[in-house]
Amino acid sequence: MTNTDGDILIPKCLIPDKDGNTQCLGHSAEGYLTPCCWLGMRSPRLGIAEDIFFQDKLKISNNDSIFDIIYSKEWIDFFNLLLETPEKAPKICYAKCGTNAEPLTVRDLP
Repeated sequence: MTNTDGDILIPKCLIPDKDGNTQCLGHSAEGYLTPCCWLGMRSPRLGIAEDIFFQDKLKISNNDSIFDIIYSKEWIDFFNLLLETPEKAPKICYAKCGTNAEPLTVRDLP
């Protein structure tokens, strides 16, 4: 799970920490669920994640259940990408979940 800078991706949305916890889901002000809070704001660092998670069909108000969203093909494909081809992961994933991740700031706290 390495990018071109030698950074190793350890996705907090998938891989539990030492206490067995994974990152909570995030959501955007526009009404979309995301695998984490760092994907909830549109930004160039989102890369392909913006195209994946900000689709009308994945908007919370357009679904009967959160499970319809998180078990969608788009979400499953994204999680598979993180695990199988992490070099294709959005920059924000490496910035927040890479071994060379940015230090946490007060803004990053739940």
